[in-house]
Parts: sequence; structure tokens; C-alpha cells
Amino acid sequence: MEEVIVRTKEELEKAVSNKVKTIIIKGELAEKVNLSLKVKKSTLILLAGATASITLTSGLSLPLITAFTAPALTGEGIALIIAVTFLGIALVLALAKGYKKVVFRGRTGNSEAELVLERGN
Repeated sequence: MEEVIVRTKEELEKAVSNKVKTIIIKGELAEKVNLSLKVKKSTLILLAGATASITLTSGLSLPLITAFTAPALTGEGIALIIAVTFLGIALVLALAKGYKKVVFRGRTGNSEAELVLERGN
């Protein structure tokens, strides 16, 4: 499939797993994905490891996550953490590795946000 328009996380996951060449994300999801793509891949990998270890070590990882995220706890930093949490680290990593951002149009007036991603390979 060459191009698909998605509005939900489930539709986005399906498009990524089907390796769609161009994904057009609309609405609030576009804003969340755009924000989450601002996170560096290395930070996502560290956060994924720390999050996974919470289930293993319980409270021991909480200081680790706080140490990595505390500097980012500005308004945008909190929004970014919420976006990554909503989408899931695996999906954000798949997007960051497999796709490049072509264009993002934020919500203006009555028009909804739109993000266009193209497969890198």
C-alpha cells in the first residue's frame, strides 16, 4: 500500500506493521506523534529499559526514571511524556527508525492537525 490516512493509534500501528510508504496522520493523534518524535532515540531506549525494569524491581527504577525525565518536566516536557506514554515506546521507536517527518501542520481555526510521514527505506 502506498498511502494511508489514520486517525487512531490502532490504525497507525497497522499502517506501521504493514510498512505503508506514506502515512498521513490526522487530528489529535498527529499532534501526539509529532511531539513524541522530538524525543531522541537514545532517550527512548533508556526509558524503555527503565520502564520494563519497574515490573521487575518495583520502586528501584522510579528514581532512575525521575532522573532521566526531571529535567524535561516543563510544560512541553510533560506533554511529551504523556504523548510517548499514550503511543507506547515501541510504536514511537518504530516510527523514529522507519519513517521521516515530511510535514506537520498544526491545528488552526477549524482545520485539524496533520502529520505526513514517509518510510525511510
